[in-house]
Amino acid sequence: MEPFYSIFFKCPECYHQVEQHAKADDNSFEAYYEENVPRLVANTIIGNTIYCPNCGDRFTIAIDTNATTVPLYLRRG
Repeated sequence: MEPFYSIFFKCPECYHQVEQHAKADDNSFEAYYEENVPRLVANTIIGNTIYCPNCGDRFTIAIDTNATTVPLYLRRG
């Protein structure tokens, strides 16, 4: 079985949990929620269409460019 990441989203219409898979490059099986997906993983699924089996709506995975917060870090130098 090919390793993959599971990314869990909450459907914006019915709040049902929906899962999207992304291919893993490091032979691991990791799980992330939409609030904390690493950039490298996110880049592989941005633009994908995801289907909610509960309400039947379809959505496109996108980056929230209107987020009021962004992750920061300290870099030496």
